[in-house]
Amino acid sequence: MNAPLIEHAGQLARYAPPDHHGTVNVRLVEKDFCGTFEMIRGVVQPGGEAEPHAHETEHQVMYVIAGEAEVTLGEAAPEICGPGTIVRIPPKLSHRVVCHGAEPLDVVIVYSPPLPKRADTPLE
Repeated sequence: MNAPLIEHAGQLARYAPPDHHGTVNVRLVEKDFCGTFEMIRGVVQPGGEAEPHAHETEHQVMYVIAGEAEVTLGEAAPEICGPGTIVRIPPKLSHRVVCHGAEPLDVVIVYSPPLPKRADTPLE
């Protein structure tokens, strides 16, 4: 385990995931911690989105802290998800998330197993 056991999120590297627009993520728990999951905090600016995509083997759970998301799962109609909403996304299910409304969307996301290495864009 490389990371200290206690850290502040403000000290961690920020990045933008591929095909996500207006999004800044911070990896709160790296896969190196236990190998079975990773935890992300994402902030999406109004109008920002995660384009439709699916994860091959990873389960994804999104918990909305603040703001509103328009979430589309598979062929279902989009749903507006506000604070306290839990969105469960099984592997291979196409999903799209758009920040809905005038305030940023603030979410915590857990992936299990952790996502494979991707071409994330580091942010300062």
